[in-house]
This record gives sequence, structure tokens and C-alpha cells, in this order.
Amino acid sequence: RFGSSIQPRLRGIASKMADAVEADDTSRHVVQSLKALYMERLRPVEIDSHFAHFHGAALTASELEARPQVLLVGQYSTGKTSLIKWVTGIESTFFDIRPQPSTDKFVAVVHGDEEKVINGDAATCLEGLPYGGLSRFGSGFLSKFQILVEQAEILKHITFVDTPGVLSGDKQRISRGYDFKEVASWLATRCDLVLLLFDAHKLDISDEFKEVIEAMRSQGDKCRCVLNKADEIDGENLVKVYGALMWNLGKILGTPEVSRMYIGSFWEQEYKCKDLERLLDQDRRDLMQELRDLPRNVCVRRVNAVVARARAVKVHMAIVDALRLRLPLVGICGRRRRCERWMCNHLPEIFKDVMKEHQFAPGDMPSPDRFRERLMCFKDFSQFPRRDAKQVEDLEQLISADIPKLMALVGGVSFSGLRERHADGYLNSAWTDATPQVKARSGRESCAGRIFIFLVVLVLVIAILVSAALALSPSAPSAMMPDRAPPSASAALISALARLRALVVNLGDNQGLHTTTIVQLPSSLAPSLASGAADASALSADIAASATSRATIAGSIGAASGSGSGAGFGEL
Repeated sequence: RFGSSIQPRLRGIASKMADAVEADDTSRHVVQSLKALYMERLRPVEIDSHFAHFHGAALTASELEARPQVLLVGQYSTGKTSLIKWVTGIESTFFDIRPQPSTDKFVAVVHGDEEKVINGDAATCLEGLPYGGLSRFGSGFLSKFQILVEQAEILKHITFVDTPGVLSGDKQRISRGYDFKEVASWLATRCDLVLLLFDAHKLDISDEFKEVIEAMRSQGDKCRCVLNKADEIDGENLVKVYGALMWNLGKILGTPEVSRMYIGSFWEQEYKCKDLERLLDQDRRDLMQELRDLPRNVCVRRVNAVVARARAVKVHMAIVDALRLRLPLVGICGRRRRCERWMCNHLPEIFKDVMKEHQFAPGDMPSPDRFRERLMCFKDFSQFPRRDAKQVEDLEQLISADIPKLMALVGGVSFSGLRERHADGYLNSAWTDATPQVKARSGRESCAGRIFIFLVVLVLVIAILVSAALALSPSAPSAMMPDRAPPSASAALISALARLRALVVNLGDNQGLHTTTIVQLPSSLAPSLASGAADASALSADIAASATSRATIAGSIGAASGSGSGAGFGEL
């Protein structure tokens, strides 16, 4: 029934995709600019903060430039391979469709000139495909990974990833040779759409499939549910099956709202039960429409992924900085290791402190259980970097200014005509442009103010020391000791002190402060500064005179008191 009608519809969808993608060069410009921003500014911060250890490997250029990908996950015999065959219209011997479990490999269906299969080790070396990161799962997984190259027109715009069926029990999990949950989570992070397939006759969800769904909880906006083989039951039982499946998924996802669910029979066979034929046909069309919209919205999804990653990096930097600050300065007798174990056991409390200090929302914080699992595998907490204010400011600039400029090219949102535009057409936000400058200027003023206060204190301390030294040392007029040259050390010190005072006053005037009344030299130095170099030399008389010279000077002063010379010396 559908064999003759599905092919013209697929050709129409493929032609619309080609017209939309080839006619729009803006998408290519946005993706290339986004790749440059990520590689130059965000990825270095991820490497410095060990972000990949906690949140997954960094993105690569091929992953940012890849075609939209659709990941199909489900238990065995739910129709994953049949759905790919129905969408692409491919008749290939590599599609092994049977009632029993038949797919035991991860298969990526991509476009190429001729039909062929590329095994996992060679597939990770292809530069144009985004599967190089799968090598981290080891040869045990790569032996179960293949790339199927086909000539279908729709594969020029969409790539499909088929997965092995999930079985019940731990026996298959142990015999796989790789972590199925981790692989599925890695692929879901890099795919644009995740289809969770269910059989209308088998609503039980195995433990492994439950773990996979929980691992994809953070990718909830990409997940869609597909209730396949719905034509084999009547309308009354279909309502019961639909309600039971939604209830099971709500318990697993921990939310009363479940993503969109498509109900139908996705293969080229007639419906066995035609009670709900119109509903099934409508859901089939809706699914094809969503697949057709993937290439059109690929830029928006790439921007969304990079922005979400940048926000996660900013939160991660604050968390690891809080962990580092809680380490003891001296880790002797196992004290540091005990402190690290304490922090692993009290992560929720640390998260609350970080949220309170940096004003983060609870939804921005990672899962404490997942973070604790990765934190316990980290060797030394002292390797965490300190929170760099410059890097945080650069991330804010990236999120609030640079990426929105790219988003404005593909967002398709009309703004108010009251907003100012630059010459290049970008919208101007005065608050966004002025905020970094205000922060930088306030930082410079704060630094200059601290330097000024330090200089003021230094001047006062030097002045007090010099004043105390001159007050304790005996003074003598230079006229009474004609045979000794007055020392120049004190005069040079006082002159330098005067120049320093003038410099501080000028600096304070430049900062807008009144320092004339703040920076005052001791009163004992005021005559020296007023009298000039000669008076400064007179104040800095020789303090190492002998007892005989002192007596002579005292006698001279007493003898001269009657003639009036003593008054002059006292005035001096």
C-alpha cells in the first residue's frame, strides 16, 4: 500500500531540503564563525579546568560541521532498522530485519557514491565524519561499530545511527565488551534528534534501557518517543497502551510531562487494524516533517549547544575553585586526602555555597551523584585551577555579545524599530557594550586608589622616622664649626621627601582627592622646607661630635647669650 506512495514523497522532501540548504550560505558562515569562537576561546578554558573529565570530551571541528544526525534507541524488535529503511527507501542486504534480535552493531548510515561498509577503526579516521571521538571507548566497541554508505538522496542532509537492541538482564551487559550506556550518551549529546522506540506489545522497560533513558535526561529537548506497530491493536487497547507507556516514562524521567510521542506503523505494509488509520497517517506525516526541518534548524541547534556548554564551563570553574580553596595548606599525615573525601561526601553543601556566592540557579548545577562519581576518580584536587576573573569576563562576553551576533543572522526574529543598528546591520545594545568597559575602568580606578593610599602611608612613616631622628640628635650651627663640612645625607633625604610629597599631592589631585591636608610633614621639618637647602644643611648638623666639642659649643652659646647671638641661634 505504501510502496508506491512513499517514494515520491521522499523525493519531494529531499528536493526541498536541497533547495533550503544550497540556497542559504548564511548557515555555513554562522557554523564556521561559531567553530572559530569555540576553538579559540572556549575550548582552552575547558582544557585548563579539566571540564572533559566531568562533562564529556571537547567538541571537534567535524562534530560542529557534521550533517544533522538521528539516533534510534530501543529494545530488540521495536522496528529501529525498519524505520530507517522506511524513511530512506533503501533496499539493502545490510539491513537485516527479523522478528528476533538481528542488529548487534552500531551502524551509521551516511551518504556516498557507492554502497559499502567501513569498519570502526577506519571509520574513526575519516576526517569528514564526526566519529573520531568514539575511539575513547576502545577496540571492544570499535569492533561493533560500522558505517554503511548508501546513495539515498535524503542522506545528503541527514545521517541515521542505528543501535543494537537492548535486552533484559545483566548477561548481555557483561558480554558486550563496552559500556552501552556511555556510548549511547555520547552519541545522544552529538545527535540532533533521538528517537526512543517502543513496541505496542512489549511495554516493559529493561534495566539497561532504563539506565540509557536516564543518561539522556539532560538531552530531553532532543528526545522523541515512537510507539511502533500500533496498527496491530484496536483503538480501545491502544489508549490503554499509550497511557501505560506515558506513566512508565514519567517515572523514569522524573517529570509529569513527557516529550512528543509518534504513534504508527513505520514500514511499507498495510495496516492490520484500520480503526485509527487517520491518526496513524497523521503521525507519520508529522515525523517526516520533523526530519525535514532538521537541516533548516541545524545552525540554531549548534549555537544552542555551544552556549549551553559555555554556561556549564562557567559553573564548573566556580565549583572547582571552591573545592581548591577548601584544601588544607599543609597536607601531612593524610590530612589532604581526608579533606578530599569529606568534600566528595558533602557536595550538595558545597553546591549551595557556590550558588549563593555566584548567583547561579539550581538548574545550572550538575548532578551531585554524577559529579561525585567523576570527582572520586580525580587524582589530585590541587590541580584544579583558580578562578580567573579575566576568563570569566571573556566567557560573559562570548555568551552575551559575540554569539548573539551570530544568532541574529539565523534567528529570524524581528526586533523593535527603536533599537539602534550598526553600519554592518547588527543590533546595538548599549548596556551590553558598556558593561565590560565600566568593569575595566572601575578596576583600574580601584588599583590606582590602593597605590595612592600605600604611598600616603609610606610618606607619613618616613616623615615620622626622620622627625624622630632629628629630634633625638643634638643640633649645632654650622658657623661654630667652620673646619667641618656639613653632611649632605639629611639634606638629601629631606629634599627627596619634599619631592615625594609633591608627587603624592599631584597623584591625589589626578584622582580627584584633596591630599593637601592629608599629607602633612612633621612640624619640625616645616622650617627646613621653607628655608631651602641652606636651612636644611643647618638642621642636619654633625651628630657624632665628641664630648669636648659639645662642651665648647655649649660654652660658646652661653658666652654669646649676652651679645644677642644666642637669640639668633635659638631662632634658627
